[in-house]
Amino acid sequence: MNHEADAWVGQPRRRRRPATREAQPNSRIIDIQYPILSESSLLHRWNLSRTTLQRWSAKGIGPPAWRIGKHPRYLACEVDWFERHAQIRRLSDEAAPLSRLPPKAREEVIKQAASRWARSMEKRLFTEHEISQVTGLPSYWFKHRSEREALDVPHYVLGDGKLIRFDVTEILRWEIARLTPRQQANQVWQVPMRKEASAMRSN
Repeated sequence: MNHEADAWVGQPRRRRRPATREAQPNSRIIDIQYPILSESSLLHRWNLSRTTLQRWSAKGIGPPAWRIGKHPRYLACEVDWFERHAQIRRLSDEAAPLSRLPPKAREEVIKQAASRWARSMEKRLFTEHEISQVTGLPSYWFKHRSEREALDVPHYVLGDGKLIRFDVTEILRWEIARLTPRQQANQVWQVPMRKEASAMRSN
């Protein structure tokens, strides 16, 4: 007779506790509004299809598209100007869009806007994934050493040399210095006609 087995009769068995996993650290909430938009960010902002945006671009409608490498970029200040004029068309306006300014004047305006934005930022260092989230630029530009060196991406090397971090204001200045017009410089920047403007709000 198994006395050890009989001793357990009528007694509740203890349930095994499930193995607990260590809590994963929460990623930081990034609340920065980067002043340059990717194409996907603009499409999301306007609830617009890529086909419609490309059609507008072919007609010279919408904010001018810039590029860094092969990636389309849009300056937030030019997107804001376009949105204001899509809502209400005035005979005159207090400011001209950047695309109508001479190249040197346009460059100065962009740099001044960037420096004002940068001064309001606190010093924060970001990982490769975080800086890609903030800027909308490809993560492999920041992650791979060969890409960083080829593009001359500003970064910090910390500790034993394996920890790489990025400052968003330095990345902004770096990107602005490398932005080139995606379209012809003399292309007219138009606000869409009433039919196109309503499509932007409803599309």
